Amino acid sequence: MKYISRRMEARIAEAFHSHPVVILTGPRQVGKSTLLEQAGFLKDWRYLTLDDADVLAQAKEDPKGLLSQDRPTIIDEIQRSPELLVTVKYFVDKSDRQRKFVLSGSGNISLRQAPRETLAGRAKYLHLTGFSSRELNPTLTAGVFDQIWEGKEAKPGDASSDGNMPQVVWRGCLPGVVLARNDKIALERMNSYVDTFIQRDIQDLVRIRHPEHFRRLMEALAQATGWESVQEELSKFCGETRTNVSRYMSLLKDTNLLYELKGYSVKGERAYKQAKYYWFDSGVACFLAGIHSSRGLGKTEIKGRYFENFVLQQIMSWASLQMITPELFYWRPKNGAAEVDFVIRSSGQVIGVEVKSSNEINFKDTRSMREFLAAHPEAGKGIIVYGGRKTYSVATNIYAIPWTAF
Repeated sequence: MKYISRRMEARIAEAFHSHPVVILTGPRQVGKSTLLEQAGFLKDWRYLTLDDADVLAQAKEDPKGLLSQDRPTIIDEIQRSPELLVTVKYFVDKSDRQRKFVLSGSGNISLRQAPRETLAGRAKYLHLTGFSSRELNPTLTAGVFDQIWEGKEAKPGDASSDGNMPQVVWRGCLPGVVLARNDKIALERMNSYVDTFIQRDIQDLVRIRHPEHFRRLMEALAQATGWESVQEELSKFCGETRTNVSRYMSLLKDTNLLYELKGYSVKGERAYKQAKYYWFDSGVACFLAGIHSSRGLGKTEIKGRYFENFVLQQIMSWASLQMITPELFYWRPKNGAAEVDFVIRSSGQVIGVEVKSSNEINFKDTRSMREFLAAHPEAGKGIIVYGGRKTYSVATNIYAIPWTAF
């Protein structure tokens, strides 16, 4: 199968200008190992994977011997031997920061905590998501979102995509699912992913007494994608205590499987603060919610919710490539019906993003965004991501952009 280049490749290469170590995290099966084995600028690097039993054994018993070759080195699945990080630090310091490493692994707790203590000041942390639209289709109109973010005028035009939006949302962005030959294989791979990489990996981190309750919690969170989730209600639904629900949700967040968005507000503003939750992948969210084909997205309100999840994962993919990772929120004032799905903030810059699955956007669709911009002078522009193909100005400082524009 031909390798599909990832935009993260350039970001990794760039990170070595300031750091000797790059730590690449992300959920399982988003393509970390494939990127590290196939990226052109890493071809001459030594590649080690701790999935290899012999390599893992030497990592634990003779770590200095394993890394003694004075070559730039990739260590995949580093979470299997967090103690190896001490040896990485040793060789980095011994070489006066000239020795280069890429460390990669699923975003579990052992990987997230240990390197921050061991490699402080030496490592740049990068996060890989599933495929972005532009990675899957390089002919797509590029840079529309970037133009708006950079304060430029978005040029009107058509997106060169005839993609079936419900089908794309249902499959999501996991490489193995996206590239499956047909929907039956895609569904089988999704089922395997949930059973193997989510439930079993979580149980490797913490003992879960009632796996069936944990599965019901994941299903409840998937069915409530994009809604404010109250732990007391989740507790009743899945049959677990609120303490365990809180613990399980923390695990899902720590393993990069669940995104938490808090309410956006400025000083003195009355706005909702209850968190919303989204899955890292719209295909996983659909599967856990019992939507086992794109036909299940036929109802507008259902399609809209998972389309919103899809757009968020595209925003997260874009955010992971920025020099300073933006913060993401949603906005909903307490004294009105307006709501903006996503608010992106970075270095004092703020942009609102709404998501609508319709094929056309007109002035009345901008009501919530106009209210948000009026209440927040710090927000320069608003974007409405929709299911059509054209980029155009729909109101003052508000642009409609196609769903493939990231």
